[in-house]
Amino acid sequence: MSIKVVQEALDRWFDQGDQVAVATLISVRRSAPLPPGSRFAVSSTGEFVGSISSGCVEGDLHERLLAVLDGQAPETVTYGITDEMAAGVGLSCGGEIDVLLDIHDSTDPAWCRLLTLIETGDPGVLLTGSGSMTRSHRLLLTLKESIGTLGSETLDDLARDRADDLLGRSDAAVIELLSDEPESTVFAESFVPPPRLVIIGGTPIGQSLCAMASATGFQVIVVDPREAFAHPDRFPDASQVFALWPDDAMREMKLDPRTSVVVLTHDEKLDEPALETALRSRCGYVGLLGGKRTQQQRRQALKIRGVDEDRLDRIHGPVGLNIGARTPEQIAVSILAELISLDRAP
Repeated sequence: MSIKVVQEALDRWFDQGDQVAVATLISVRRSAPLPPGSRFAVSSTGEFVGSISSGCVEGDLHERLLAVLDGQAPETVTYGITDEMAAGVGLSCGGEIDVLLDIHDSTDPAWCRLLTLIETGDPGVLLTGSGSMTRSHRLLLTLKESIGTLGSETLDDLARDRADDLLGRSDAAVIELLSDEPESTVFAESFVPPPRLVIIGGTPIGQSLCAMASATGFQVIVVDPREAFAHPDRFPDASQVFALWPDDAMREMKLDPRTSVVVLTHDEKLDEPALETALRSRCGYVGLLGGKRTQQQRRQALKIRGVDEDRLDRIHGPVGLNIGARTPEQIAVSILAELISLDRAP
């Protein structure tokens, strides 16, 4: 289960003076009941909480975690269907998982700061050592700071150098900090608010995209200086609707790598300031509605505004996947599909 699910028990055990060991699901191959980041914890009195596989391997994990509490070295174990395991412990769904076993320290600075981030909804990435060079170490990266250590200044610096990339992820995965050095692996676990989608233009495409994106987990913000277009009743699924000029609205948003901006107004008076503001920000995606002629005109206008080629190349235009979309609803599907495909890209 997630950190929130197990935290109440961890706090209680810590207050009782019990030692705690935690199993963390760090990798899934093929299929498994629960995603990476799920946790199963055991106290020194034998109590347990959480789940890694909805019951398939928890019995074995319980014994292994008690052994860790008794002095056995932390380790990573793999469960799956093999000839040896078919009649014993394994995953009936046919998948294979890697599980990290380690002592839990409730006073660890990275862990304590993470709990605060989860409460406030601020983004952060917890790096938990899973290789021999990093094991039993944790480092938390936020937009402004890093807390903890992975065991060496070199590894900490490498992690900080990748902070923007790691904070832009929405998943959890094992990564190597040193190229071709598997012992430098860490489990990178993102704790970020929902991805944001800023829709510039209260158009029919914008209405359809707002409803679909909200239903798939995006926090949607709609911006259009025309009050009739930006009326909240037209966008019941939006978290916010602003009747402001795009550049004015976006300057207040602190656009980050988890934010996508889609410009749908098809009006140069709105497109150009919106695009310039988005391209000069740290947002992760910039899409522009319109055919080749519109794309060329906007790029030329942005060059005159002083936007360099590297930034211009960030524009996805025409916006959306090329699926032959024609209606506002179909175009919205193509845009959302592109956003999802980029988010899920390795």
